[in-house]
Amino acid sequence: MKYIAFLASFFFVCTAYAADIPQDSLFFTPQQMAQAETMASQNAPPGTGNLSLGAIFYYGADDWTVWLRGERWTPETRRKDIRILTVAPDRVRLAWRDDGGKERLVTLHPNQTYQIASGRIIR
Repeated sequence: MKYIAFLASFFFVCTAYAADIPQDSLFFTPQQMAQAETMASQNAPPGTGNLSLGAIFYYGADDWTVWLRGERWTPETRRKDIRILTVAPDRVRLAWRDDGGKERLVTLHPNQTYQIASGRIIR
């Protein structure tokens, strides 16, 4: 019985302190978080969104279909800001051009995303 009373009091103390724990960040105030987000958006290259590669259906060098940003791309697909350079069974090499005209070369594997703002590839 003492054990149950101890657990009950321990649970009460833990929940009382849990109410004081910030939900957004343990290290930064909401104002600091807002400032960091503003700075990140100002330092981001022109252009919006990310480049996500969903799937590759590869039948040959000139016969493939990929899902990039949720859109179906084939060798005939053309856009000003994105060019698919090469497609292999396990990766796609593409060139992304920002609004300022700077071109970045990116290689993505299925289920990877290129974050334009940070320049990093994530899963």
